[in-house]
Amino acid sequence: MSAVKTPGDDELPTPEDILASEGFDAAASEQYQTEVEREFSAVAVQSEVEWAHLKGLQDHYWHKGNWSWFLMGIMSAMIIFQSFLLGLVGAGVWGFSKYEWLLPALLVQNLGQIIALAFVVVRSLFRDQGFVKPEK
Repeated sequence: MSAVKTPGDDELPTPEDILASEGFDAAASEQYQTEVEREFSAVAVQSEVEWAHLKGLQDHYWHKGNWSWFLMGIMSAMIIFQSFLLGLVGAGVWGFSKYEWLLPALLVQNLGQIIALAFVVVRSLFRDQGFVKPEK
């Protein structure tokens, strides 16, 4: 007898026959499907949270770079102004003999602003951002 069946020998089994012969349980399948969907949803939400955090860090560093250049420009302008002011007074173009207190007050104020701005910049740009270190 031949192990190969020809199309006329028997009819092919229906999908219901195959499922019944394998012990398929519709309720168990539905429960498994629900569990898989719940787990997928949890993983998807966690992945979106991690992506949002990563995108936020990227945006933070981009803004930090722009803010650094802006503050360097401001500090440079303040230093240039102070140098210009001292140069004009030293060259005798500007005289503050009538207001002896004005030039020292301007210089101290400008220097104080530069130091305060540098302090703010260092504190805001170089603090811990709460990075998560990978576990080993």
